[in-house]
Amino acid sequence: MGGLVGMRQGRLIATGAMLLFCLFALWQSLLLPLTDRLGPGPGFFPFWLSLIGSLLAIALLVTTWREPTEPQIETPRILPHGPGGRRWLAIVGLIAAVTIAMEVVGFRLAMLVFNAALVAALGERRWWLIALFAVLGSFGVYYVFTTWLDVILPTGKLGF
Repeated sequence: MGGLVGMRQGRLIATGAMLLFCLFALWQSLLLPLTDRLGPGPGFFPFWLSLIGSLLAIALLVTTWREPTEPQIETPRILPHGPGGRRWLAIVGLIAAVTIAMEVVGFRLAMLVFNAALVAALGERRWWLIALFAVLGSFGVYYVFTTWLDVILPTGKLGF
C-alpha cells in the first residue's frame, strides 16, 4: 500500500476516534446524577446517548475490521465532491445559518426554513412533502419539547 491510508484504515481510525469520544462522554455523564426528585437527571440523556454511541462504534469497528482489505488504486478523497459535495456544503451552510438565525427569529421559524431547505438540498422536489416535513420538524418538535418535555426553546425577537 506504500504509505497511503486506505479507506478501510480510514474508517477504523475515524470509528476508533468516535469510540474514544463516546467513552469520554460516558465517563463525563457518570459525574452527573442520572435521576433527581422529578425523574431523569442531567446525566440521564448524555449517559444513554454515549452508551448507545459506544456500542454502535464497537459494532462498526468489528464490522470494518472483519471486511477484507481492498487494494489501493488511487488516493481516496476525504471530502465529498461533485453533486454530493454540493449537498454536503449546503447542509453545513444551513446548519451555520440556523444556528445564527435561531436567536433572532426563534426556534419555530428558523427550523421551518432549515427543514424545508434541508429536504430540498437532499434532492426532494415534491412541495407537499417538503412542507409537511418542515412544519412537523419545526412546530411539531417545538410543541413536543415545550409541552411534554418542559424544555425551553428560543422564541426570538418575533415571538416565534
